[in-house]
Amino acid sequence: MELGYASASWVSFLFAVFCAYWAIETRRNAWLWFFCGFFFSVLAGLALLYKHGRDKRQS
Repeated sequence: MELGYASASWVSFLFAVFCAYWAIETRRNAWLWFFCGFFFSVLAGLALLYKHGRDKRQS
């Protein structure tokens, strides 16, 4: 039995949870970032990092 798809789904889910948690901490929509993190894993993480950096510079 090949575990490739199951492992990829598990990693995507965990990344989505991480994005949602980070969104909560930075007062963003957790559900939006959860789904973005699940479907666009690395791109959503990079976007969240970029937005967080911009927020830090503005405050």
